[in-house]
Amino acid sequence: MVMIGLAEEASDHGLGPDVILQIVPYVLPKALMFAMPATCLFSACVVFGRLSADNEMIAIESMGLPKTVLVFPALVLAFLISLFAVWVNDISFAWSYWGVERVVLQSTDKIIYSVLRNEGSFSTDRFSIEVDGVEGRRLIHPVITIKNKDSQRGDTRVVALEAEIVSNPEKHSLTLTVTKGQADLQGGMQVSFDDSEKQDIPLKSSAEIAKSINNPSHLYLSQIKRAIKIQEVDLERIKNENAIQCCSQLLCGDLVGMTNTAWKQRLEDEEEAAHRLRRLYMVPHRRWANGFSCLAFVVIGIPVAMRLKTSNYATTFGVCFLPILFIYYPLFMMGLTGAKVGTMPPYAAWLGDAACMSIGLVLLIRELRR
Repeated sequence: MVMIGLAEEASDHGLGPDVILQIVPYVLPKALMFAMPATCLFSACVVFGRLSADNEMIAIESMGLPKTVLVFPALVLAFLISLFAVWVNDISFAWSYWGVERVVLQSTDKIIYSVLRNEGSFSTDRFSIEVDGVEGRRLIHPVITIKNKDSQRGDTRVVALEAEIVSNPEKHSLTLTVTKGQADLQGGMQVSFDDSEKQDIPLKSSAEIAKSINNPSHLYLSQIKRAIKIQEVDLERIKNENAIQCCSQLLCGDLVGMTNTAWKQRLEDEEEAAHRLRRLYMVPHRRWANGFSCLAFVVIGIPVAMRLKTSNYATTFGVCFLPILFIYYPLFMMGLTGAKVGTMPPYAAWLGDAACMSIGLVLLIRELRR
């Protein structure tokens, strides 16, 4: 799971080996988040499969003891592991995300230099660089194009004798120092310079930075309650403003004004605020449900292993995991999607856990009564 996480981050950001080593601690919680439920199921299948195959259950009953003396400690342990898994989910979505983000921002210049050495050019949706060569930190004869997506005046193109790039993670930008060159500015202006000039190139817009900071998935559980109160006030304010604007236009007879593009933007803002509020309500349920999937899987694994009575844990695990794969995960994703779009309540994230727990409890009660 760690290797999958590292491969994903390396693919998304084009990271080198030195940077990948720095993000290993931040990938571990994400790996644990996915591995722990399956590991709990696997452990239950191994332990109770061998106990049943070696007739230890019969030995316990022959002593006048119920099977619960073996089952109850396993359920208690699974419950404690589930609580730990909730905490792992919490830091995986918040701490791990911002940790990887910080490492990538600090290493952006290293990534760019590495690509320029190998390929001679580097391009993003915000800027592009082409060079004749790289000597240490010096870019030889760079051609830099700063793209302006929101402008109709064209891009800014800089041709210089040499340049240097330094990451500026605090501002989410790169500081570009160019020496002896010419800049083709927006609007057709040309400026020549013989000394060194510095230019900050933003890696993210202020709107993108704000969106990442306000993304409910990147908040800790301890921050959710306060975020919900703020979002409720913000949504109520938007609704009131729209209601006042609508009443004003109706009173003034401005029926045409109610169909213009301004109202389209107003309605989009209201829907975006409502969508964020739904996600804020859903996030705690999602993380707790993710964590307690450990307990749900163990509740299924124990009775199935007791029924099959085989020490071949691969068979037991397969019998348990395949139905879970086709029942738990589709229900879990359906609940998440429904909670996000508002067709289901926030606690719909528990659908997968509820289904597994219900089936497991029925099977477990039957096995304990046999």
